[in-house]
Amino acid sequence: MRASKGVRWLAGLGAIAVVGLGAGLALASEAGGHHVTGPNLDLVWRAMNFAVLAIVLVVVLRKPLKAGLSGRVEQIKNELAELEAKREEAKRRYAEIDQRLKDAEGEREKILAEFRALGEREREKILASAQQMAERIKAQAQFTIEQETAAAKAELKRDIADMSAALAEDLLKQNITAEDHTRLVSEYLAKVQREVQ
Repeated sequence: MRASKGVRWLAGLGAIAVVGLGAGLALASEAGGHHVTGPNLDLVWRAMNFAVLAIVLVVVLRKPLKAGLSGRVEQIKNELAELEAKREEAKRRYAEIDQRLKDAEGEREKILAEFRALGEREREKILASAQQMAERIKAQAQFTIEQETAAAKAELKRDIADMSAALAEDLLKQNITAEDHTRLVSEYLAKVQREVQ
């Protein structure tokens, strides 16, 4: 089919050349039936030269032009294919990044949940530790209160005993007679003798 296009092209150019030549001859015959000479012959030769040049150019340049144009067509096709591949790569990367963002959102939620759980566990530990410390402080305070109470009771008993002894001594000094005194000394000495034996 391509060969028939080339043949058609050449046939078309030949037809144009023949029409041009015929027109030149018709113009020349119009000059009174004289032979074609001088400037008219020159016009015919120029037209024929042009037709031959056009046919030669078509024949000679057809293949390089065709090769150049088909090369350019191939280059454009390759560029389009590359652009399509880049577009597909961009779509794939976009989908990948979009998926990573969705995964990151899920991962973020997961990390937040883990941190919340960790925070809750730490809060429970802190509360338990504070409760234990409060219990220890309470027990120590109770022990200190008991010790202070026992010491205060002992001191109070000593003070009461000292006061009682002082009061008894004062009462004895006021109420004891010489007879009572002699009798107490005799009883004390007898007690000491019994213990010594």
